[in-house]
Amino acid sequence: MIHKQVINHRQTAWLVGSVLMTAMMISSLHKIVAISKMDAWFSQIFPVGYAIVVAFVLAELSRAYPGKNLFEILFIVCGKWIGGFINLILLGYIWIILTLDIKGASEFFRQTLLPRTPVEIILIVFVLLMMYYGRTSLEVAARVNEIYFPAYFVLSMMLYFLLGNEYNVERLEPILSTDLAKIFASNLLPIGIYGDILLFGAFLHASTHPRLFFAAMKHGIIIVGFTVSMLLLILLGVMGFTIASRLNFPIFILVQQIHVTDFLDRIEIILFSLWFPAFTIKVIVAYLAFLVCLGSFGGQQHYNAFNLPSGWFLVVTSLLAFPRVYDFDTFLSYTLPVIVLVIQIPLLLFLYIHARMNRTMDTQVTIPKGTKLYRFYRFMVWTGGIALGGCLVTLVAGDLFVDKSVFAGFFTAGMYLVFFFIALIASYGEMQALNHGKQKLGQGKRAGSFRQ
Repeated sequence: MIHKQVINHRQTAWLVGSVLMTAMMISSLHKIVAISKMDAWFSQIFPVGYAIVVAFVLAELSRAYPGKNLFEILFIVCGKWIGGFINLILLGYIWIILTLDIKGASEFFRQTLLPRTPVEIILIVFVLLMMYYGRTSLEVAARVNEIYFPAYFVLSMMLYFLLGNEYNVERLEPILSTDLAKIFASNLLPIGIYGDILLFGAFLHASTHPRLFFAAMKHGIIIVGFTVSMLLLILLGVMGFTIASRLNFPIFILVQQIHVTDFLDRIEIILFSLWFPAFTIKVIVAYLAFLVCLGSFGGQQHYNAFNLPSGWFLVVTSLLAFPRVYDFDTFLSYTLPVIVLVIQIPLLLFLYIHARMNRTMDTQVTIPKGTKLYRFYRFMVWTGGIALGGCLVTLVAGDLFVDKSVFAGFFTAGMYLVFFFIALIASYGEMQALNHGKQKLGQGKRAGSFRQ
């Protein structure tokens, strides 16, 4: 039953990381590099901000309509017919996400690891795995994700050290020499992938504390932004923008350049063994959201009835969609961001207004005001917001006022990374403060007081 799913803050943050980051390995990073060249690693700040806004609106909906998911809220707010029409649009949007992921993963396997296996076989096996998890719930996917995503994240961060002998800083110079308009354009492309954060609207009923739910999603989003920025920085430092912009799967090729010793030169197999389960969790989350959306039309508490027909529908449509990798790349890079902005912005603005109008007084005050924990929480919130703003200010100031010297360029880039890292640490502190406040509030209710 979908209404009995509960996931904690850590699982939420890591699920967000899997949903947004794992698709980058088969996504259009080379398109971003082609637009902003050696400054492509500045392409994550606007998508991160957009995803945080979406997460905030979802948290407001969870607070205003507790125990309801996004599709049920649309039926409540818009009625049977208009709400059903909007849910049909969202169902088509989730189908697009699933088709892109399934076909993209199948082509990735065929071109890199299984060149002699027909893409139809790879696709069917992948969908059968999805259908198996479709019989379970988000809790199962969240527990499996706790095993693989941290290892994948750590290995991604270690790429800089593993590729130290291949890295050349001169390939990044001159920093911020790309026109600011092109950097802004490169920030628009990842919005198509970061828009997948809307999938968590299907699981709002799994959130019992909206403020902690938002903090966890924000932490996961910033993890993705910082990690992808570092991966792009490593990619450009190892290959340069000319080669990186021409590769269909640049991160996979990047990992193939690791040669720790003369006999340990297949590190991409290790990375793939960690990436594939995490990416599978991403597709499973989208598939479960698809089933929940279908179930909302009939008031179904059990969505297993839609599992088998939905799986075979995805098999057929994915086989027919995107016959070439070029078509997949073009749609993912240029069409999907437009679809995300056209669908999500009006919908979320409308729902946010209704959530603010219908929200009662917030009874889930996680941290009482005046306590040290509350002051720490506010400090983390402000620090994270100022740090993200500092990334943007550093980027603009570096383009407008820096004299393009080598030292000034590296100083600007260093400040950008420092601000991004501070935002990452602050988001973690915010999430942990809210979690400790929730625990102490529960203890205080049993003991009659709250001390901190």
